[in-house]
Amino acid sequence: MNILRSKLFAPLALSLSSNAHAQVPASDAAAGAPTELFSAGYLFQVLGSLVLVFVCLFAVVYFLKRFNGVSVGSASALRVIGSASVGQREKVVLIEVGGEQLLIGVAPGSVRTLHVLPEPLVDTSAQESGAPDFAAVLRAANPLGSRS
Repeated sequence: MNILRSKLFAPLALSLSSNAHAQVPASDAAAGAPTELFSAGYLFQVLGSLVLVFVCLFAVVYFLKRFNGVSVGSASALRVIGSASVGQREKVVLIEVGGEQLLIGVAPGSVRTLHVLPEPLVDTSAQESGAPDFAAVLRAANPLGSRS
């Protein structure tokens, strides 16, 4: 094993020892001042990279909003109040349409009205006066505004 190790690593050890004793030309020694870490070119490269990352991030957010069907405005006539799964692929959804609340059943290939509520179960005006929901906070913090 030692013979194999000496045959493999002997050329590497010789090259390292010869490079360690190599002479540095006098012109390189005089001009060998360390380069400046925060030079203008380096700072421009770092700031340019940062700007590029932010532009890519905003482009991804813009395209996700545009092509995922996420509505930005909350002035929709239709609003989902709540939902519950009643099976593997079936759901019961409570929606509000123009001040009226409907209970609908959603299954693969069909949507049916189960019940029209004579009076609202959930008072939507009490919800809006409370703490803002996550969507409202995200909309307020969005640097692109409410444009879509």
